[in-house]
Amino acid sequence: MAAPAGAPPAAEAARRGAGAPPRCGAGQKRRAAPQSPAAEPLQPSGLGRVSLVGAGPGDPELLTLKAVRRLEAAEVVLHDALLPEEILAMVPASAELVNVGKRCGMARDRGAQQLEINQLLLSHARRGRSVVRLKCGDPLIFGRGGEELEFLAEHGVAAEVVPGISACLGAAASLQVPLTHRTCGANQVRLLVGQTKAMVLPDLDWAELAQNVHKQSVVFYMGFKSLDTICERLLAHGAPEETPMMLVESATTPHESALAGTVKTLPGLARERPGRGGPVLMFLGHTVAFPQRLEQLSGGRVVKRQRVGDLDES
Repeated sequence: MAAPAGAPPAAEAARRGAGAPPRCGAGQKRRAAPQSPAAEPLQPSGLGRVSLVGAGPGDPELLTLKAVRRLEAAEVVLHDALLPEEILAMVPASAELVNVGKRCGMARDRGAQQLEINQLLLSHARRGRSVVRLKCGDPLIFGRGGEELEFLAEHGVAAEVVPGISACLGAAASLQVPLTHRTCGANQVRLLVGQTKAMVLPDLDWAELAQNVHKQSVVFYMGFKSLDTICERLLAHGAPEETPMMLVESATTPHESALAGTVKTLPGLARERPGRGGPVLMFLGHTVAFPQRLEQLSGGRVVKRQRVGDLDES
């Protein structure tokens, strides 16, 4: 029922329902949602805020809004080595940038050791500074975020975690490889690390991996240097030779490249086509062949992932 002409605003509000928010009319802008105070870590007086922030897989457009806000408010940023300049450029010029990055398995290029990183986080927090620990991917997926949270908690410093898109999710989206698919039979996902703290291949249940390769998608992080051994162990425990397998380097970045093969052929293909030295993920399972399926369905047209920048230039 329409409100009578000349009805006061209160009457109109009552007609819509008590507490109902006014609608945005033409030309009016919606107000940004306020940041939730519950998301702020409760910090003892005098200590700065510490945020473990996931920078995502490499494409700056995949950063979360909260990650951007934390970067813009940072006074100190301790960052990984492989982050693109576009992301680091979001940090204020007045902030201190510290590269604490380590490269997988390279003793001569490990950067700051983990204990040193922990001490830096603690030292800056005690000085009352707003500290961001900026990590590739997600802080809590093979990112040592748990170790840093333990250290800070032990020393009385509360920290928040701002999640990021993990590399496997970014690569899967970029290459259009579903990690689960009913028709392919993939009803579970396994994220594994190809190198332990002692820099050796983990003691995995290879028999289980080989037997269930038809019903799961497996992603190895930091396992490229163990590719030959991984494939040998899978084959030795009964994985079918034709099981699809793929290497993805520098996922979601302009340097992204993928090399597809099988458990039997991929090691040889990797030797023939060395990469550019970027971070590499290994995908194993039947969904790895999904891009070829899409190509068949589309009549041979290869689907190209577009970024916002690409659309702006078209």
